[in-house]
Amino acid sequence: MILSNKFLSLAAALTLSLCASAQGGLGGLGGFGGLSNGGLNGSIGGGGTPPTLPSVQSRFGSYDASIGNEWLGGSVHAYAGMVRQKSGTYELGNVTAEFRGTGKFLRRTAEVAEIVGTAANIMNNGVQNRSGSFRIEVLGYSVVNANITSNSTFASSNSTFNLFPGGGISYPIPVGPVTVTLAGNAGCGFSRSANWLLPAATASVGLNAGASAYLFADAHVGVGIPGFGLGVGINGRVLQMALNANLTANAVWGLSGGVTFTLQAITIHLYAWAQAIYTWTTNLASWSSPLVTRTLV
Repeated sequence: MILSNKFLSLAAALTLSLCASAQGGLGGLGGFGGLSNGGLNGSIGGGGTPPTLPSVQSRFGSYDASIGNEWLGGSVHAYAGMVRQKSGTYELGNVTAEFRGTGKFLRRTAEVAEIVGTAANIMNNGVQNRSGSFRIEVLGYSVVNANITSNSTFASSNSTFNLFPGGGISYPIPVGPVTVTLAGNAGCGFSRSANWLLPAATASVGLNAGASAYLFADAHVGVGIPGFGLGVGINGRVLQMALNANLTANAVWGLSGGVTFTLQAITIHLYAWAQAIYTWTTNLASWSSPLVTRTLV
């Protein structure tokens, strides 16, 4: 579910690391430890004389990109927003953050990971309503699906998954008088950690969170007979992305904090391989696309 189209209707309101090798961990952009409530509590309660603010304020932004093609590539979506409102006895604070990644590998497409979180804190004539949700899906499977009604902590967690079961997928491709085999597999992993603050007796919401993800892929093509073969291949990471959020929406004290999204589209290694009882590989070249950084809020 993409929440960005519902930002104003919620009072207003792609994805890790996407993928990590099953043999490796979540390196690179992975890992978001050390989150605590301390950085948010200072701005949740305010102090002193409240500023003079308009009745409604909002800040939001999104980033979408597509890379590669049907053989190796995908797309990412990231969105973050926050809104505060104070009108008479009605007060509201709301924050939302999400990202999603879709991977394409050897002409197969799969939504690799989706992380969506939103929360609202409303005071209406002295009656408070705190609500929200935090959802993580990986390869169509639910990892986290939680409703939020008060301060909530989701501890740091790293996981890895294979995109295609077993030994992966392969395609025979005729090339002149011979047939070569294109084969490979891909995997997915992510990391996340989040603190949601929904304090009592004040219309404020705080979010301090991080998530990262990337798709790993290994594709090789070769010719040979049983027991002997030669070929070349590529392995690397696709859609390496990370989202860092530190947001506060306070009905009385205003909006603060920000969200940063980073993306490295592709990092690949070209190698040659030979098989005759044993398998040998030789790295031929490496290449990485530039790192893209966007401030969403």
